[in-house]
Amino acid sequence: MISPTPVPSSLTLQQDVSLADLSTLQVGGTASWFTQAYDLQQFQESHIWAEKQGLPIFYLGEGSNVLFSDEGFPGLIVQNCITGIEPYGEEVEIGAGQNLIETIRRLNRLKLSGMERLYGIPGTVAGALVGNAGAYGQQIGDSVVEVTIWSNHQVQVLPAGDLDLRYRYSLFQKQRDWFILNCRLRLQKSSKPLQDISDEILTKRLVKYPQGLKCPGSFFKNINLDEMPKTALERIPEDFIMFGKIPAGKLLEAVGANGVRRGDAQFADYHGNLILNLGQATSQDILSLADEYAGRVWEHFRIRLEPEILIIDDGEWAHLQTHSVSFHKYDDVC
Repeated sequence: MISPTPVPSSLTLQQDVSLADLSTLQVGGTASWFTQAYDLQQFQESHIWAEKQGLPIFYLGEGSNVLFSDEGFPGLIVQNCITGIEPYGEEVEIGAGQNLIETIRRLNRLKLSGMERLYGIPGTVAGALVGNAGAYGQQIGDSVVEVTIWSNHQVQVLPAGDLDLRYRYSLFQKQRDWFILNCRLRLQKSSKPLQDISDEILTKRLVKYPQGLKCPGSFFKNINLDEMPKTALERIPEDFIMFGKIPAGKLLEAVGANGVRRGDAQFADYHGNLILNLGQATSQDILSLADEYAGRVWEHFRIRLEPEILIIDDGEWAHLQTHSVSFHKYDDVC
């Protein structure tokens, strides 16, 4: 039995909160506790409270790239609501909880280029940093100067070179106790019609991700050619290769994923790398579907797909290939 710990007056703690209401996929059980942190003090107090309770903590943005377990989360979810945008010439300091779309709109008005092609990607700036979000030749990691975090009960400023920023990855995925406070980006002054470019990108995105879709975005990462064994590359048709990568959707479509359904989880019939919640999908429905067709990709192409989303299960943050038995068995092969 966890002994009661007084709740600081600055915190508003909610108990037994639906995780489905906290993610775009709208899947998951119940979080034991939930709070929102609008500044460093609120975050520190929530963290200290959870530590005293012996509870695991998960830091959440807008829930656009996570899959919560059907069993729920037996700890405290802290939603990052730290906002603000402060320009300093060609550099901009941005609160980690700032909405990414609103951020890009503001950068476009400031005539600062480097992020305009990420327009339409849901979530917060912190979420974009965790996954090094990118689209159409840009990724946030290319513009990062430094990131301010809270870890080990102190504020630290980390330069971009310390964050292992690469394709859809950053060190934040490994360092689960780092809470992102803000980041500083270095962009370029531009006379181009940046918002027009962003609007054109958004039009393309809405074809793939119609409004109201229960979906976390691309489920699997695309594959970098320079990371592939030659024996696997020999199995890939030339028309599958695009801009130095093999789209995961192409591989999944080739093994018949389009339109396949398990419960209320379904691969989109128009794109092989989207798994949709048609209504009442469970995380088990989604994991089973993803696992089966990643296995088929392995059998046909000898390529191990790596999920782009984060799996939150039993108080742990893990990628699907360590969460799922059949993903795990491929780890030492390719």
